[in-house]
Amino acid sequence: MQSKDITKFFLTVLISLCFQVSGHAQDKYYPVAVWPFIYENFSDARIFVGKDNKVVRAKANIHLRHTTLWFISGKDSKTKLEAQPGTINKIIFSNGDTYYNIDNKMCKVVREDTINGNVMRLYKCSTIDMDDFNKKYQMTHMGTVESSVLGAGFTDFSASVANNNALTREDMEPLQTKNTFYILKDGETFEARESEILSHLKDKEERRVYRGFTRSAEILYGSENSMLNVYKTFFLKQ
Repeated sequence: MQSKDITKFFLTVLISLCFQVSGHAQDKYYPVAVWPFIYENFSDARIFVGKDNKVVRAKANIHLRHTTLWFISGKDSKTKLEAQPGTINKIIFSNGDTYYNIDNKMCKVVREDTINGNVMRLYKCSTIDMDDFNKKYQMTHMGTVESSVLGAGFTDFSASVANNNALTREDMEPLQTKNTFYILKDGETFEARESEILSHLKDKEERRVYRGFTRSAEILYGSENSMLNVYKTFFLKQ
């Protein structure tokens, strides 16, 4: 094969790979203003309800406004309702994702461990960044998308888009979210922010080490990787 042919061959392969990567990126799901849910579809879930943890099975999803459970009511897949937050204890989706109720917010289990018979967990609670949302939509289509984000009834995603002719590409951009993390340790759940973490460390020396660690590791309290790092370094070893 001549050098020109080799060059042409590699360019063809490169262009093909670029299109494949681009296609995969476009296929990746992300929440948008008219569909502000963690998952693309409502899926089978076991929902643990009330003081006796009664198990209810339904197709469900997590709404990002207040991280509450939404479920499909009856046989009509177009009717989606919000569950009363205080009544839901736990959700286990068919893909294994598990959520617990923390302060009436459904928070996902990022990691679970058992140390000396005691369960420890790191939870993540994702919500819409309403500051970003208000800036983006205060001048355009606010009534149309606000009803979805603030929790109006939903039809299927395709119907939502088709029925809102005023929506633009801006409305289909990913919703900006922010994360809050919680740690379960010794039966107590606390928010994984600096003051709370410091108060749950053993002694003054441990707190000194933690402060140095957060500076050197550039810990971000909204980052899952950062919080996993803190959880594994300072709580799993105790």
